[in-house]
Amino acid sequence: MRTLILSDLHLGNGGPYDIFAGAAELPALLDSLTGTPTHVVLNGDSFDFLLNDDPLAVDPKLTLEQARALVNSAQTAPSLKALGRVLAAGGRATMVVGNHDLELALPDVQAVVRSALAQPAHVASRLEFRDGTAPLQLEVGGARVLVTHGEHTDVANRIDYDSLLSSERDSRFRYPPGSVLVKSLLNPLKHQHRMRYMDLLKPDFQGAVMVALGVKPDALKVLLTSGTLTLLRRLIQNKGIAPAFAFPTDDAPAASAAESHLAQAIADVDLAADEVDALLSALDPEQLNAFESPGALGRARLKLCKAGFALYARLHRTVAGKTGTDYFALEPGKDELAESERLGKKFGPQAVVMGHTHAARWHQGNGRVFANTGTWISLLRLPSLDASDDEWGAYLAELQGNPALEPSRQKLARLEHRFTCVEVAPHATGATLRLAQWKDQGLHTLGSAELKAGS
Repeated sequence: MRTLILSDLHLGNGGPYDIFAGAAELPALLDSLTGTPTHVVLNGDSFDFLLNDDPLAVDPKLTLEQARALVNSAQTAPSLKALGRVLAAGGRATMVVGNHDLELALPDVQAVVRSALAQPAHVASRLEFRDGTAPLQLEVGGARVLVTHGEHTDVANRIDYDSLLSSERDSRFRYPPGSVLVKSLLNPLKHQHRMRYMDLLKPDFQGAVMVALGVKPDALKVLLTSGTLTLLRRLIQNKGIAPAFAFPTDDAPAASAAESHLAQAIADVDLAADEVDALLSALDPEQLNAFESPGALGRARLKLCKAGFALYARLHRTVAGKTGTDYFALEPGKDELAESERLGKKFGPQAVVMGHTHAARWHQGNGRVFANTGTWISLLRLPSLDASDDEWGAYLAELQGNPALEPSRQKLARLEHRFTCVEVAPHATGATLRLAQWKDQGLHTLGSAELKAGS
């Protein structure tokens, strides 16, 4: 059976926070698969349970309401019904839990998703759910392919499955700090300040915070009730040295580690003394934007914005020359290759397929293929990393003037997307694995490799 792997769809609930961009394209892709039995693997973050104003808690009643809102959304429902048609045509599907849809680990939520396939129970049962406690190991044409979402290497988004799947979940489970960031920072900024572009910086924790500080530092006053503003002010005041309460503790080791990473990122920006003072003034609830040193504030904001976008750009490296849809480099970074090598040595697959970073990747080396399936949300084109301060300043000014990214006002800060997936097609001696892009009603190959059976 042919296998198609997609990740990071971020199917939404039809609300103002939705970021899924393939409402027409995804059903078309899935319907193209019905001629040949296909195993569809949705490799994490298929849904986005964070894009709402509900409290961040695995509350059974609330979680079911969120699940029903997601599957019944006009943007989401056609894709789920198309997935149902794949199953009805003799296919099967696997949904891997990700950090934005960890609620899929709950049986009641799984039942809601199966019902949205609009198929009889014996067909809907061909959709299986899998948590991320171990990678998914597939055999296609005798070739071995390992699939994992990838949040397990990300301190800000790692899921505590032991607690999530425990009978004592209500008292033990805590959402990862990246999820807390979405609820406490990104959602309020999008809602109160229309800063839609904040979604496009995920899943990077440090980058999103620093860009927010750079574009509109006074907007972070929306965080006064969460205590995050106090943390940010202390981090800046200490020039990145994490305060004592930000170091790992028994109560919150993951959150503290993420805060320590943020502290180091702020320290690396190298703010001058007057720039620190200006930022602290901007974050002071007693100040009403009456800064004594607007020049220093401008310099601080530019430094923070460039640093934040640089973190994002390391995941989504722009190609010089703006070559159409090939605007992101496919070559993975050292950390990605190191993780692929670690998984390869541990499990022995011929190919490792991941998601999570939203960056499509392709690499062949050391007898193994590494691929990242990319994302189905829109992505933000950045200035080149060696652009002048004037160019970055103009980009920052456009974001300030068009935070909602209205298409008619996009000149420098433009949205683009590339709907990518990984296909593994069996043949007589093994399988062909390829990274492909869906466009013009077909899959177009970005990278391809032959995997021999039993190698």
